Amino acid sequence: MNCIIIDDDSFQRHILAQYIEQTEQLNLVAEFDTATKSISYLAKNPVDIIFLDVEMPEMNGVEFLEEFKPSNEIILISSAEKYAIDGFHMNVADYLLKPISFARFSRAISKVQAKKEEGNTSENTTDFLFIKDKGIYHKVQFTDIIYIQSSSEYVMIHTKAKRIMLYSSMDGILKKLPANFMRVHRSYIVNLNAIDRVNGNTVEINNHSISISKTYNLALMNTLGLKVAKQEKSEQ
Repeated sequence: MNCIIIDDDSFQRHILAQYIEQTEQLNLVAEFDTATKSISYLAKNPVDIIFLDVEMPEMNGVEFLEEFKPSNEIILISSAEKYAIDGFHMNVADYLLKPISFARFSRAISKVQAKKEEGNTSENTTDFLFIKDKGIYHKVQFTDIIYIQSSSEYVMIHTKAKRIMLYSSMDGILKKLPANFMRVHRSYIVNLNAIDRVNGNTVEINNHSISISKTYNLALMNTLGLKVAKQEKSEQ
């Protein structure tokens, strides 16, 4: 998602730029130290998210929203709580109080991402995924991914050749993948085409054994066309 920062505080712009750099979903396209300087840019360039400071010279953030009513997702930023009500009356995506932690920033982005995914009804027609690493987008073919493992707020994408860390939830990454990817455990998503063997409650992929949890066992077996023996309760 393309985003811009509007904030007269250069240090705060630097912090937000660092947070954006660490977030795979985001791409920083411009920065402005006043709201008025952003107006001509926004008129010509599509932007998904505006990080908007409230307390600025010339035109503050609330005045900017009242005057121009931008259709972009707005994340308001302020050192005071008193503007929060104004922001939510204007249907902003979130309201962040300075100093902003990366964890709080990430929750705000998750809100915007969830809203975007809910409104996106088009099917994924690509056969690849772009992953951001140190400012560079790397193309990864879906056929190269063998399984994905959760790691705190990140996921580890495993291919036969390498591992790639990506900031995402398991649900978030699963929505970007084609139908041959399936969750088999709270911590694992597997490429069904990459499964070598199913052995009891594990799948084996490229010499890795991955547990199948009870929650996903039946759905996986049905998808693979395998019969599951029903366990009959013994009567006492």
